[in-house]
Amino acid sequence: MEDIEKFSNILKDFEYFRDFQSFLSPKNNARKITQIKKTHPRFNPLTDLNEHKFRLKYRYTKENLRRIIEIVRDDLEIEYFEPLKREQVPIDLQILSAIRLWGGTEHPKLTAMAHGVSLRTLAKITRRVASVLSSKASRYIRMPATLSEKERMMCSFQAIANMPQVIGALLQTTVRFQPENVATEDIDGEVLSPTFTKEEELHLQIVCDAAHKIRDLDIRLIEENSMLTDTEMFGLSKIKERFEQNEFRGRILLGNEMVRCSSSLFTPVRFPRNQPEELYNHAHSITYASARKCLNLLMSRFGILGTEIHGSHGSAKQTITALSILHNMAMEWADPSIDTEQNISPFNSTFFNSIGRSPKSGEDNNRRQFIKTHFAS
Repeated sequence: MEDIEKFSNILKDFEYFRDFQSFLSPKNNARKITQIKKTHPRFNPLTDLNEHKFRLKYRYTKENLRRIIEIVRDDLEIEYFEPLKREQVPIDLQILSAIRLWGGTEHPKLTAMAHGVSLRTLAKITRRVASVLSSKASRYIRMPATLSEKERMMCSFQAIANMPQVIGALLQTTVRFQPENVATEDIDGEVLSPTFTKEEELHLQIVCDAAHKIRDLDIRLIEENSMLTDTEMFGLSKIKERFEQNEFRGRILLGNEMVRCSSSLFTPVRFPRNQPEELYNHAHSITYASARKCLNLLMSRFGILGTEIHGSHGSAKQTITALSILHNMAMEWADPSIDTEQNISPFNSTFFNSIGRSPKSGEDNNRRQFIKTHFAS
């Protein structure tokens, strides 16, 4: 009997040994991990969130964000040339996480956690998505080229307050960004968190149409030792050069009181002396509200513009360009996620201007003749 008991104990020991071997087997481990992964699928906001919560977090309807994903997907797949990894974030979730971060509705760490990535990975994803989107700027951000397009834009402005010949409204603001140094490694080879240098500012100049779409975009780094006025910034922009080359002959831009009146850029009369000038100022204010509303909608949809953008000067410019493109898409598709009926008083001076030196007062003969022709009757 003792021999039988010893033999049975030996058999049990063999069974324990086989169980231990199967536990150490990589194939079995992979199978178990795969089973675990199947029971815990990756979060997908397009299916896991209802429409209301989705709009709050991603600033678009589900339908319109699917359209954005289809527009960007192929370029992201081409750009990401490395072989697909098992843990790689899917392309659609990369786009979703970038747009959610730009919305600025929560702390970036919460956005990263919601999509199962680290903060550093999220930063890489947003830079990649911004790069792809900004490469499409010539398609989505452009002034009217044909005569019929120019006429339609002028008619849309004139329908607001009977201000003729207007082809765009110009507004300037600043966006803060914090340059990020390249991440380094410590003595053990581990990647350290990136460090940030002193906060800097970008000067942003937009020209919009009456439908609040951005038609021209100029982004410049503000140098500490050369604080230029808004008028000087406008003088450096390509849109001014295009007007000087008579590309938009007989048409004008509207600007606010922070820029100087010129032959191509009409501003309010600082001290109206008669009824025609008062009528002109009234029509100018109501028409120019399109620019303030455009910027208000842009910054409401993408809260990151009101805080600061992390990254280099180049990546910050790409991000702003990408957000302008996404804004134009939302305007074109009439996306209801942001209240497009926000009331913006045409009589309040815009609070977005940050280069506060007022231009020198000066009247323009072109504007004086314009007032006499259209508002003196």
